[in-house]
Amino acid sequence: MNIRMRALLATALLLTCGVAFAAAPKWSELTPAQQGVLESVRDRWDTLPEARRETLLRGAQRWQEMTPEAREVARGRLERWRKLDAQQRAQILERREEFRKMPADQRVRVRQRYEQLRALPPDERRRIRQRFQQLRNQPGGIEKACPGSIEQRLDCLGVPRSR
Repeated sequence: MNIRMRALLATALLLTCGVAFAAAPKWSELTPAQQGVLESVRDRWDTLPEARRETLLRGAQRWQEMTPEAREVARGRLERWRKLDAQQRAQILERREEFRKMPADQRVRVRQRYEQLRALPPDERRRIRQRFQQLRNQPGGIEKACPGSIEQRLDCLGVPRSR
């Protein structure tokens, strides 16, 4: 390998390392705003894995960009998540993974159905929610009462199809 090639490789390696280190700084290198958002992990920050710190930094950035109303919604969701037991959390994560593995066109259809549901009058949404809760509380849950894909479960619940 000639000197020029070695120099290029060394430069690329240094730039790569520099980018990796810049992505997840030490606690003392965070801005005051970032430290404020990430206060709950202050004592552990410098020992967290690089990927975890990067994820937390992205979350802190999103938090800082949210409106006060969006932050309240996020706080409510976090509070509901914290109140779930381990089995409920696992089930939600499993469903999220199922959704992520769907083909893109199927994810679009499910999102459209969700938007259709949100556009329904409140009493109709309430009726569908009550049906969902009844089926979920039966032995075997909604998966037994409404087997199949997410779209088939939405059909079973009576969520209208997109036009």
